[in-house]
Amino acid sequence: MFYEQLSRQKHIREDGWLSELVSMNYEDEPFNCLHTYVVSVNPGKMRANHYHKHKEEWIAAVAGKITLYLRDVESGELEEVVLDTSTSSSSIIYIPPRVAHAVYNGTENEASLIVFSLSPEDKNDTIAFEVLK
Repeated sequence: MFYEQLSRQKHIREDGWLSELVSMNYEDEPFNCLHTYVVSVNPGKMRANHYHKHKEEWIAAVAGKITLYLRDVESGELEEVVLDTSTSSSSIIYIPPRVAHAVYNGTENEASLIVFSLSPEDKNDTIAFEVLK
């Protein structure tokens, strides 16, 4: 065989699925300084609704249309960003620590996004937070 296939677990829930792509948690690939995963969001579903105390994330849509809701947990300020892969431009959204975020798929088709971080998932750093109160 002249190629290598790296196997990844797919975490499936009723609101979509998540699968890590590259991460310092794996010893089988060369991208051990970056944590990256793809997230699907099923039609009519919202995911995330949390913030991180320390972790920074970068989010980009890879399929479909997703509305990203961002709320500063200290000021309460709310922002909304639409990430739509059918447009002529593409964006990566930076989410600093202490900014709560939720992603919503208001379409009839599955949508997906990719998340980049310099640190792996840490359950002690992820705080549940209802972005849309």
